[in-house]
Amino acid sequence: MTTELTPTHVDELVRGVDGWFGGREGRLLYRLAASADPAGAIVEIGSWQGRSTIWLAAGACAGRGARVVAIDPHRGTSLRTGDESTEAALRANLDSAGLAGAVEVVVATSEEAVDGWTRPVSLLWIDGDHSYEGALRDLDLWEPHLADGAAVAFHDTFVWRGPERVFRERIAGSRDYTGFEWAETTSAARRCGRLSWREDVARRTAVARRAAYGIRLRAYDGNMLGYARLRDVLTNRRSETLK
Repeated sequence: MTTELTPTHVDELVRGVDGWFGGREGRLLYRLAASADPAGAIVEIGSWQGRSTIWLAAGACAGRGARVVAIDPHRGTSLRTGDESTEAALRANLDSAGLAGAVEVVVATSEEAVDGWTRPVSLLWIDGDHSYEGALRDLDLWEPHLADGAAVAFHDTFVWRGPERVFRERIAGSRDYTGFEWAETTSAARRCGRLSWREDVARRTAVARRAAYGIRLRAYDGNMLGYARLRDVLTNRRSETLK
């Protein structure tokens, strides 16, 4: 029996889960997972200790009920020391959230997991190797399994060159994707068929808006020309006005 959780509940649950994933992008994943076709799987590449996995599973349970497949070798990479494994922490966090039954944990690399894969994928979440070659490899391996209308989301776009370049070249630069959404450093889009000229104009407009958001995000992150400080001052003043 799995637990149905609202985004507010998930926010509280993941506070104690190690990871680098914010609440706004969590809500984006939650919505994507909720709308995912249960005839296909929600595939997560890179689980770490389950912060994004919990958002995905909670959204799926609150929505149409697609099953989450969480893929991670749980060993290696510069983020783990020696023989450290994050599998036990992932399983414990899913169990604490009441979502263990909604997630199939696969301890493998992306390449190993896709070997012999036969199910359609209704949502592909890529948060594994952040190099350009690694992010591109994950997309190349799993893109052939995407169902019509499936969503693809990448973490750490805008601020990491690898995921951003892959998303910009292969997703934003392709007429096979539309319905662009973004939050914090997560970017998402949906597979589509042939678009009308109006739909293509809307797609191009969304791509331009996403690019403008990325410029603002990087300016804030780097505090270019004092942008971060100015924005924080204006945001605080607005908050005081609304009190």
